Amino acid sequence: MTLTVSDDVSFIEQARRGDRAAFGELVKRYQRRAYSAAYGLVGNRDDALELAQESFVKAYRAMGRFNAEMPFYPWLHRIVRNTCLNHLKKRARRGESSLDAMTADGVDFATPNLSPDETAGADELRRSLARSMKRLSAPHREILSLRHVDELSYEEISQALEVPKGTVMSRLHAARRALRDAMIQNESTLGTL
Repeated sequence: MTLTVSDDVSFIEQARRGDRAAFGELVKRYQRRAYSAAYGLVGNRDDALELAQESFVKAYRAMGRFNAEMPFYPWLHRIVRNTCLNHLKKRARRGESSLDAMTADGVDFATPNLSPDETAGADELRRSLARSMKRLSAPHREILSLRHVDELSYEEISQALEVPKGTVMSRLHAARRALRDAMIQNESTLGTL
């Protein structure tokens, strides 16, 4: 079942009145995006799953404060982002590191209708992109993910990050340049092996 924005409004209103089933529908609709945002910030699958779930709990508790005239996802993203940043601060204070963060190879995307050679090329490009994304700062990964994975508009990113639209555009430009440089660095590193 595909949900629409008008479904969001209905579910949001019901969730604001304490309807857990309605909030559950919002969770179903946005759980992949919340996980993706969390993974982009923490770089660890298990932590990202846990932090996305924690963010939904926080969102449910804060539904009464949500402005129903605004889009739901930018608001949810702010909660995910703050939850992840708090987690990273705590982890840094404790000096933790994660073996999973060092060995995770990113999200697997399907490549339908490609020849074996095209599939191999697409797989290598995905691996190169994943390696390059890991080299980027968390803010660069976040803004690229919001724009190119979550497909948010500049205005929606502006709302999610609580920055002006012009700042979104300049950060996105810088992140794309950093990604390009990281991919070039990956190619030169692989060429020397």
